Amino acid sequence: MAESGTLRVPRSINGIEHALTYDERARFYAELGPVEDPLDREAVITSWWLRAMSAAYGGDRSGYRAAVGPVLVAGRSVGAVA
Repeated sequence: MAESGTLRVPRSINGIEHALTYDERARFYAELGPVEDPLDREAVITSWWLRAMSAAYGGDRSGYRAAVGPVLVAGRSVGAVA
């Protein structure tokens, strides 16, 4: 079991894929496949990563928040418009 606050699911297409069920994986790729815009693609990846992380942490909500919070904050900083 990973420590609270660690990434139990790598934030990558492969990491997300391995954390999903067969049916979820099919939906993930169906949603990701037609997306061409890099920002839209990143949004799909983030959405599915959050789902996979939530499932991986189960009832450990504080661990989930500790793990995803810094990643989401960093993503906002990168995507911020000056």
